[in-house]
Amino acid sequence: SARSIRIMDSSGDSSNRLMLDDIRELITEDEPNVEIDSLEEEPGSGRGDNYTSMLYRIRAKGRKLLKNEEYINYECAIIYKILPESKKRREAFKSELLFRNEVVFYKHVWPALNRLQSNDRRVFSGVPKIYAARADLIAMEDLRQRGFKMADRRKGLKVENLEHVLKALAGFHALSLTLKESRPEEFANLTNSEHDQAIKETLFRRDNEDWYRQYYRVAVNNAIMMVSEALPSHMDYRRQEIMTKLQAFLNEDVFFRTMSELVSAQGPLSVFCHGDCWTNNFLFQDELSSDTEAVYLVDFQLTRVGSLALDLANLLYCCTSGVVRRAYMTQLLQHYHSYLMSFLRILNPEQPPKDPSIMWELLKEEMRRCGRFGLGLALDILPISTCASDEAPNLYETSSTETSEEKHNTAGTPPPGGAECARLMTDLVLELIDNEAL
Repeated sequence: SARSIRIMDSSGDSSNRLMLDDIRELITEDEPNVEIDSLEEEPGSGRGDNYTSMLYRIRAKGRKLLKNEEYINYECAIIYKILPESKKRREAFKSELLFRNEVVFYKHVWPALNRLQSNDRRVFSGVPKIYAARADLIAMEDLRQRGFKMADRRKGLKVENLEHVLKALAGFHALSLTLKESRPEEFANLTNSEHDQAIKETLFRRDNEDWYRQYYRVAVNNAIMMVSEALPSHMDYRRQEIMTKLQAFLNEDVFFRTMSELVSAQGPLSVFCHGDCWTNNFLFQDELSSDTEAVYLVDFQLTRVGSLALDLANLLYCCTSGVVRRAYMTQLLQHYHSYLMSFLRILNPEQPPKDPSIMWELLKEEMRRCGRFGLGLALDILPISTCASDEAPNLYETSSTETSEEKHNTAGTPPPGGAECARLMTDLVLELIDNEAL
């Protein structure tokens, strides 16, 4: 669930909902031997755990014809999202850009990456089955039915969860690096933002600066206050240095520009990034069985083309604590690195293998360069992920009485962080300063 787009709509945009015939069409295209005769709609997601367009869960029931001419019962769980109908609302919430980006990912990018895994070269299968990805609709398998669910966003990810996600990201990123090397033209078309079928930066682009100005002004002031108050007394002698470095990065005239430069810089480790690696976008299974993926990645609306370290900084700096990083950071990065190297060999056995030690140095350098990016994301991810569900922001709540245009010209504001948030934020700032990343 992308953090920044959540639409609460009292007018109930419902006429775009899928009807029985629509669902029949989606399913039979995929499984021609299935007849669907009923639909049940399930309630969507909990408040604060779904910041997206309009989201619906349905269960389709019917029967399936087997090869021996017998029928068996058939059931299928689908989750789908649609754009809000009102054009004004879509423009106000920047929904179209985000929705379009996710459609491009599912329709063009993921198939191109997935093609590299034919003939037993599977390195990553953590994308749900997609039934439709078009201008106004994205429909996919609802993984809840198979026992997948989000970790508790307020607890952060445990080390074993982090390892599952890092292995998945290593496979996902290895596919991009392989596509870039083995089919450079295809990679270029999918990453050239002039193209219709290409991924575009949706968040940190210069033309979004005004839209987010007030949002980040609030987030930045909250963060500075939190760090100033939570700085442990034994660090007081460094207070001035710490606050000066933090304020220099968060300065309104440079912050958004710096974030935009960090995401747009291209280099040898440029890949398709997931773009929104926070706890709510990872689905884990309670009981791990050997034949399924350990984790699925969902919500690709913020997909971008940039350094693979952008995803890693997002995950490691926003979804876990300083305590976990102090104990495990090197081990976690090595875990990612070793899977990345082995997946690259699996995908492209004909290529001479890359030197792991060169790749390790490159990875550490990229993590240092992108450390600040993790802090920039933490400004709103940490307050949102530590707040109670009932305090989670309704960033775009508009009631029928509030139609004033000025409401629509900027993003909402993130929630203020509590003590837990202040501790996580302060640990992160100190860590980045000590790593010379800030």
